[in-house]
Amino acid sequence: MGVLLSAAASLSWWCGQAGGDEAQLLAELPTAAGAPSPCWFVPYLSGERTPHNDADVRGAFLQLGAGTTRAMMTQAVLEGVAYAFRDARDALASAGTRITAADVVGGGARSDLWCDVLANVLNLPLRRIEGAAHGPALGAARLGQAACSGTHRFPRPTDGRIFAPRAALAQRYDDAHARWSSLYPLVRQVPRIGTESIEDPAA
Repeated sequence: MGVLLSAAASLSWWCGQAGGDEAQLLAELPTAAGAPSPCWFVPYLSGERTPHNDADVRGAFLQLGAGTTRAMMTQAVLEGVAYAFRDARDALASAGTRITAADVVGGGARSDLWCDVLANVLNLPLRRIEGAAHGPALGAARLGQAACSGTHRFPRPTDGRIFAPRAALAQRYDDAHARWSSLYPLVRQVPRIGTESIEDPAA
């Protein structure tokens, strides 16, 4: 399996820093992807498990300029998580598991744009099933059923919206992911400063 330590949590963190809730920040963006953001986000806020298994690496924004907007940075957060999902998909493929389609569940599935970005970054058709926000709980229940009954095959849902990749955009994201992948060794070599809080000089 592939495990990301900060997926939807990356957007929640960014909302806290940018001064808006998810609905406000996502409203500044289109509902479908048009091109990769001009800036980058590395979502390793709590380290990363797949494929790096690195508890010490941390996240970063890169390629910020005077013209960088909050919307560009929000899009970069969505894309950084999508690129990390692609790393996990590629790790699975290297172990012999090739995915041809997938369902999208969890809080991030509420965003049409995020689902569209994921479909194009992964170059896979993705289905957002009804009640997708509650999907992780359903998945946990299915794992419990499998453990108790020995049943390991479950029918895929047939309802929900399909997000299909678009060839030209998928190629642009393919190129962007290749460049984004070079960021892990870059952020990994930056020494972490201490976690002590900054004291108020007036105190």
